[in-house]
Amino acid sequence: MRLLNIFAALSGVLALGMLVLAAHALQPTPEDLERIKLAAYLQLGAAGAGLAIANRSGRLNLIAGAMILLGAAIFAGTLYTLAVTHSRSFVMLAPVGGITLILGWVALAFTKPGA
Repeated sequence: MRLLNIFAALSGVLALGMLVLAAHALQPTPEDLERIKLAAYLQLGAAGAGLAIANRSGRLNLIAGAMILLGAAIFAGTLYTLAVTHSRSFVMLAPVGGITLILGWVALAFTKPGA
């Protein structure tokens, strides 16, 4: 679960970093700023969940946490890329990230509390 803890913390760092960049360096359009905010808030939520799950044991908890963090990273990464580069090359990955994130939360629903 140590890796889950590390990746959750790094996810939080990236999300906060993008919010700081958007506020101070990027000067995004209002539409791009909304994309960055959505991505960062989603990624921060996933980071918090990942940190909480990292303190649990069991294979299903590990799988759920990994799916939540991976799905959030893919979805948020797609939005960050679109907002910063205006390239639509990776937009087709957003649904993959979203579905992975949702399935991670579903998997978490089937874990043992306190396990």
